[in-house]
Amino acid sequence: MRKITFFIVSVLCITACNNEIIIDRNKEISESQSIELRMPEAPLVSVYSEATGSELTIDSIWVLEFGNTQPRSLLHHELIYGSKIINNGYATQLLPQLLNKPTNGNSIICIANCDSIAQFIGSLTKSNINSHFSSTHKYYLEGESLPMYGEMIWPTSYTCEMTRAVAKIQVQMGTGVSDVTGNFTAENVSYNIFNHGNGGYIQPNGLFGIIQPSLGVSTATSYLLQKNTVSQKTIYLYEYLTGTTDVLGSAVNKEDFTTGRQHIILKKDDGSNPATYYRLDFYNNNADTFIHTKRNHHYLFTINKVRSEGYASLQQAQNNLGSNIEYDVTIDGESEFIKSNGQYAIVTSVKDTAYVPIGIAVSDSTVAKARYVIPKGSLAASTTNTIAVTSVATGTMTLGSGITALSTSDGDIKVSTNTSFTEGVITITLGNITHRLHVKAK
Repeated sequence: MRKITFFIVSVLCITACNNEIIIDRNKEISESQSIELRMPEAPLVSVYSEATGSELTIDSIWVLEFGNTQPRSLLHHELIYGSKIINNGYATQLLPQLLNKPTNGNSIICIANCDSIAQFIGSLTKSNINSHFSSTHKYYLEGESLPMYGEMIWPTSYTCEMTRAVAKIQVQMGTGVSDVTGNFTAENVSYNIFNHGNGGYIQPNGLFGIIQPSLGVSTATSYLLQKNTVSQKTIYLYEYLTGTTDVLGSAVNKEDFTTGRQHIILKKDDGSNPATYYRLDFYNNNADTFIHTKRNHHYLFTINKVRSEGYASLQQAQNNLGSNIEYDVTIDGESEFIKSNGQYAIVTSVKDTAYVPIGIAVSDSTVAKARYVIPKGSLAASTTNTIAVTSVATGTMTLGSGITALSTSDGDIKVSTNTSFTEGVITITLGNITHRLHVKAK
């Protein structure tokens, strides 16, 4: 999701026609301060379109100034409503001027789209913000303004970077989905998220805390990303340590499948046949097998293959691994690509394309790292596990001295090429799933 940046500056001129704000930093900062809101690109968890208007909209924002000595008490506070913000909902926004000039060295904290508990003035400090600001939402839906938090030391950079306190969740159909059922489409598949955290914290606390568990409770129904006739395609959840904790707060092994984990249920209903159900898990992020739900991250699940009909009931789907459907989870910032069939997964450091120098012969050049993960037990000895060069367009390419099969630890995939090499394909096969890595001279 996009990260939102607040520049706290003295604004001298606004060019409204192109959303640019011209700043003369040589002028003395006035006694009444203004804040410019800019919303640049932020790291993506996986490829998705630019942020929607609701992800950029501020209904209201608290601007809080705290002292620089303990207990870091509140010195000044101001609540600004969205109607007072210039260019609200766009990449560049401007708050009205502040009533008080911040003191050098003090902390400025901005909290947007979050409820406050009445009568907090006087007892609010920098360390107890989460007990004074809360959310009445269990989750957020597309079109709702999202809670955001950011802080800075005045006037180190005049910039306060804001991040959303929630994660963005979407499901989409891949290109050319292989479907043995013949009727699994974006038009008849909806999804819900089960066992999600019920509320959360506005200020990051390092614990990924939730207000209370919600075992068995699900979000509202949403639809696949490509379903154009229905606007609700996105769900936003508060962060939680879902990789190592179930929804009741009990610790679970990061490699073990448990029904109590946060998960997605797909429901296929074409209107003529009984509905069937599929389970998708938040599966394997970096060192963990199951993924933590992190604030300001976008989790995009891509359906690649439907290998069989879904389960006949919701309960059956929730109680079993999703081995009848193949899907990808690409996590931004983690430099990994994961291809899973619900039972095990191929994890590579490169999504689809690696490069070697053009016109130069290379020997034992590492083009990617790869491993496999399995949530429970061990990989059967009979499971196909190979890495091989399967095609070369021009010139020659062979595997180098790196790995020729996957293990549970990262291994280097190496290649050797000649000077006329242009492009080739390495195919990684693990059981019934494959990952093709294109190697190009560039």
